Amino acid sequence: MNYKVTVFIGKEALEEGWQSSDIGKVVKLQNESEMIQIEIDGEQVVISAIGGGRVIIIREGQKAYLADKSFGVVRAGDTIWLLNQRAESEFNRGQREDYAGAALKIDFNNLEPIKRQEIFVNEKSFFQEKNNKKINFILGFTVLGMLIVGTILGYQKRTLSIQKEKYETVKSQIEAKLAEIESVRTVNIDTALELAKNAESLIDNSGITKKEYIDELAKLKTRVGEVKQGLGGENINYEIAYDSALISEGDDLFQSMATKDSIFYLWSAKLGQINMVDPNLKSTDMLINDERIKTWQGIFNNGEKWYGYDQNKIYEIKRNELIESEIKDTGNVGEMVGWNGLTYYIDNDLAQIMKVGGEGAKSWLKEGTKLDEAAKSLSIDSNIWVLGASGKIYQYTRGVKENFSMSFLPSVSSVKSLRTNDKVDFLAFVIDDNMVLICGKDGKIVNKYNFSENKINDIGIESKNNAVLVLTKNGKIYRIKIK
Repeated sequence: MNYKVTVFIGKEALEEGWQSSDIGKVVKLQNESEMIQIEIDGEQVVISAIGGGRVIIIREGQKAYLADKSFGVVRAGDTIWLLNQRAESEFNRGQREDYAGAALKIDFNNLEPIKRQEIFVNEKSFFQEKNNKKINFILGFTVLGMLIVGTILGYQKRTLSIQKEKYETVKSQIEAKLAEIESVRTVNIDTALELAKNAESLIDNSGITKKEYIDELAKLKTRVGEVKQGLGGENINYEIAYDSALISEGDDLFQSMATKDSIFYLWSAKLGQINMVDPNLKSTDMLINDERIKTWQGIFNNGEKWYGYDQNKIYEIKRNELIESEIKDTGNVGEMVGWNGLTYYIDNDLAQIMKVGGEGAKSWLKEGTKLDEAAKSLSIDSNIWVLGASGKIYQYTRGVKENFSMSFLPSVSSVKSLRTNDKVDFLAFVIDDNMVLICGKDGKIVNKYNFSENKINDIGIESKNNAVLVLTKNGKIYRIKIK
């Protein structure tokens, strides 16, 4: 067997320790950690590859990849390339010399020809000699056909093997990325999002073309997409629980919502009305239209009753009726909520959580206790949770501040709408007007949902589905199921 070896090892490859050898009909390209080798025995060759290299054979203008431990027969005119990863990229771009990577080109020639034997049938046989050439012709084409079929099947098998190897490599990389995401998401959710984007890019650039592996990659991409959605990925198609266009056409008509189980009330200052909505039935019921509603600051649920409020009064919402009650001794009324028939609100002037009773509003915090910073929102699940302007959450039990800390403090320009209840194990709030952040009651921030250019007006908790309902400026209410 005669062959010629041409060596291409560029400067970068030399610095990485790549070198070639041709000893005892074993042609090798290697450095300390990787090795690509072809062993030549007559017309038989055996391929070995450790690391990220590639072996390519070119025969009659056709290119095929040779996997590790593959073997076969070479012919005169065949060319085999041994390429490291950098050289493979250069080869795929059409480069055939002056490699920056490491490459070996092996040209096979002057092979010992196989002796040709004519096949004839004895003249004394039943067949005439004139038929012998026809028989030889048929036999020749049969053998040629078998060789062609064998070559095609071999190529297909090698291609399938390469595709499987690529898929297994990508799958392993994706699983590693997903594990890394879970380890960092509670510490730095933005880093976790970048890892999810990298995983998605690995899938998109896998180079896999076989349908069975494309289908498997699609499943992987769905998994990555679901993870990315919960890390603040953009252009997400969220489930629509309800569209307020069924009530009235127009942008930014509903400013706030209050929820209880699967029912929520929508408040529109522009329309001066309250609507009750059941998203499961896609039904709506306009409860009341009243000019006083246009001056409210918000609405809330308190057990079986629903209320609206302004700086001086609380209004119980009934069908076609508002029952008005004055709040005595009020200061600066911030967000107001209800729990077990009692009403609480923020007073940032006093740095207090106030409780409303028959004798007026009084501080709920223990004497000498004040809020640590300006509060933007509060929510109750027997404890009172307060959202500070910095994005930090504070927990209070029976008027005393608890030792609650978040896994990290998000970087925010604005916050609002802290929501939870005693049926879920998370707290949800809005940051920067377009994102919903999910924090476990153990302090770990686990999810971020990005609504991009769609401004969020308010959010609520849908306990039955363990979900957050998101009311946006476009009038749609989206459902985010928290896993």
